[in-house]
Formats: sequence, structure tokens, C-alpha cells
Amino acid sequence: MKILMITNHKYEPDIRIRREAEGLVGAGHEVHVACKGQYDSEPTGELNGVDITRICANSKVIHNIAERIYAATWYQPVWLLKLREILEKEVYDVVYYHDIEHAKLATKLAGWYDLSTVADLHEMYPQSVEFWRESLSLTSRLDPKFFLTPRWRLQRLEKFAVNSADLLITVSEELLDYFKERYKFNGISGVIRNVPDLDRLDQMSVEDLDYESSFVISYIGGFTPQRGIETAIETMPELLRSIPDAKLLLVGDGNDNYVSSLRNLCIELGVSDSVEFTGWVDFELIRSYYSASDVTLIPSASDYALPNKLFQAMAFKTPVVVNNLPTMSRIVHQTRAGVVFDDNRVLHESLLKLCNNEELRQKMGERGRKAVEAKYNITDELINSQNIFNTLSSNND
Repeated sequence: MKILMITNHKYEPDIRIRREAEGLVGAGHEVHVACKGQYDSEPTGELNGVDITRICANSKVIHNIAERIYAATWYQPVWLLKLREILEKEVYDVVYYHDIEHAKLATKLAGWYDLSTVADLHEMYPQSVEFWRESLSLTSRLDPKFFLTPRWRLQRLEKFAVNSADLLITVSEELLDYFKERYKFNGISGVIRNVPDLDRLDQMSVEDLDYESSFVISYIGGFTPQRGIETAIETMPELLRSIPDAKLLLVGDGNDNYVSSLRNLCIELGVSDSVEFTGWVDFELIRSYYSASDVTLIPSASDYALPNKLFQAMAFKTPVVVNNLPTMSRIVHQTRAGVVFDDNRVLHESLLKLCNNEELRQKMGERGRKAVEAKYNITDELINSQNIFNTLSSNND
């Protein structure tokens, strides 16, 4: 099949989308990715057999106008013109879009050119947008495009994305079940998890970060409200009374307003000396931070989240401590690679137990690694992805 893949993000840094695109190329499909560009980026390119078109307005004025048209209609005119140009040049079989931002546009194009539509939905989008908006400044919240996209419109867009898909893909069984039940979807579907490339992780070097004297609890990933990072900070005052050398290591970055609110929370709770913000770190250094961690905390507040960092931690033999949400808790219970907490009291008790039991931490780490080697790795997931697309191809024949 010849596949036009659409993502509203930059292609090269998005490891999950890159792996899917390259995996489809490896299975014999042709893949052209249309992604977000910027003013100084090359408009076209190629990477590991994947053709790339980077879409960007040629001025800030046009960009702002196009974004407001999008907010009112769900059709982004700059993207519409560029995608039609791509589809006029070559014959495609499938339009494959990630998340719902371009659901209307992708489905309209598929109808015009008689193509199958694949919707790859990574999250409950209306919920995630509400969390994200919490981190915005008052000025940003006054932007007209936010008034044009209330939750009920986002919910309708999500319903449209699910019900118009010829193939529906999600990151977890629970999220897929949610979409099927809520929107009565009974078409072709599959789950493609966001799992790590073990070969790449194992080739990373390890630097000594000099945290040996501390009990290190890490959070490694993006900083947004739906990640639940406040939970990690809020448990520190009581934890420090039991474990004076505890250190919360927050590795990553995000919106300036949100990061400032986290720093202010540390000051308010009197734990600033025991919480370290590293800022953004290069992905190649990530193994060093997991190696320095006694446990890693994933306090996500998104109901069906299944982040790659869960499997990264398991791959690096770092015990995981996760919120009691359906998908992550299932994985942790099945693999016995960590512990699940319901509230701050249970979180405190769990961390205290792990601090005092090095042997338990080691066993959890070993079990996590075995689970990733056996099931939660990119090699097995690419086979799964190929089987899902073969089902779509067979259905179209």
C-alpha cells in the first residue's frame, strides 16, 4: 500500500511516529509523512525510506489566520492546499492520521480521492486538551481560538474521528474499549503500543551523575498538568521525615508557566532543596538518569495513558511506581515490575517500603526487563502493526 501519514507534530523528534512509518516501509509499504514544519525548515526530505513533507505557512500573519479558520471549521487551509498537492501528484491507498487535529481534513481528502482512512488516536483528546489548557497564561487563554473550541466541540470531533475511520488504532486495549463503547464503533481496529527500541536503549552509555548518597525518586518526561507531577512534589514533605536523604529528580521540561507553578509548589511546601529540576536533557543521556534512580514515578492523571517512559524504566531495570489508572496499573500488576498507588498516603507507604528493601527493588527491575524483552518492545510491536495493516489491505481487496 501507498500511505499518506499526517501528524500535527514535527516528524524527526517523534520517535513513536517514526518507528511506525519506518516499520511500514520495512514491511513493503510506501510511506509519505506530512508533518509540521517551520519557517526555516526544508519543505521536503527523506529519512530511512520515508518521504517527508513539512507544512508551514510562509508568514506569521497567514499562520495566525489559518489557525483561526481551523478553530472555527476544523479545516486548516494551508494543510488542505499542501495535502491536495501531494495527492494530485501520486496515487495513494490510505490516509493515516495521528490524533484528531486533522480528522476532518484527512477524512474529507480520503473521500475526494477514494482512499481508506486510518485514525491513530493516542489519548482521550478532550480530556488532554483541558489538562493542557490549565498550564496556559491568562493571555493565552484569551486567544479567540480557545473560545471556538470548547470541550463539547472537541468531544464531537473525537466522535467523528472514531466513527469515520476504516481502521481505528489506539495505544492501549482500555482506550480502544472506551472508544468502542462510547461511540459504538465496530469496524476494523487494533492496538499499537508506544514501546521502546531495546537495541537503541542498550547502546546508550551511562554517566555517573553523583546521586549515590540519596534515595532518588525520578520523574522523566514532559511537564504538563496531565502528567500529575504535583503529586510527586506533594508527597515529599512527609517522605523527608521518614527518608531525610530522599531526592525527587524531575527530568524534562514544559510550558514556562507550568514549570514555574511546580517550582512555587516546592517553595510553598519547603522542599526545594530536595527537588531538582534538570531541565531538558538529550535523549541519549536518559539511561544515566534511570540508572541513577532507585525508583521512577509515573503519576499520570490521564485515564488510559500508556506512556513510553513506563517501558523505558522497565527496560533499564528501574522499579516503577504508577497511579492506579486502568492501563498502567494492569501492566504493572501483570509484570510485577513495580507498585500501584491510589492516593498520597499509599504513595508515601510504597516509596518507604521500596527505600527499605533493595532486594525487592532489584527483583522488580529484573521482572520489568524480562517483560520488555518478551513482549513490550518495538520488534514485536512492528509485527503487530504489520498484521493490523494487512487486515485493512485484505478488507480492501
